[in-house]
Amino acid sequence: MERIAVFIDGANLYAASRSLGFDVDYKNLLAHFRQRAYLIRAYYYTALLETEEY
Repeated sequence: MERIAVFIDGANLYAASRSLGFDVDYKNLLAHFRQRAYLIRAYYYTALLETEEY
């Protein structure tokens, strides 16, 4: 079975899903990848705003 890692660009996925009028079900999205390959790791990344304190 093929091994994969998934990298999700949070800002672009969010913008695309909003413009298409639906919400992303992340559990279902990961299940989709797990059905097709051996999922090693999934990463969700997004930018931090410099004007915010963390």
